[in-house]
Amino acid sequence: MVEPTLETEKVMAPNVNAIEEQENPVPFLEEEIECPRCHDSMTLCSDFDNLYYVCEECDFCLYTIKKAAL
Repeated sequence: MVEPTLETEKVMAPNVNAIEEQENPVPFLEEEIECPRCHDSMTLCSDFDNLYYVCEECDFCLYTIKKAAL
């Protein structure tokens, strides 16, 4: 018995937008920003799916908000 084989190029068209999103980092997020509380620098950190800034001096956290996908 011969098993059928599928070639991914013929079955699924590549999603160009998804590939471009993976290659292009988010341009508007800074690695460090000024803390609004103590004016020290805040560092960009991440959890599984959340990005936030944390100040090591005063322990202030500033979470980012995701934009809805269009």
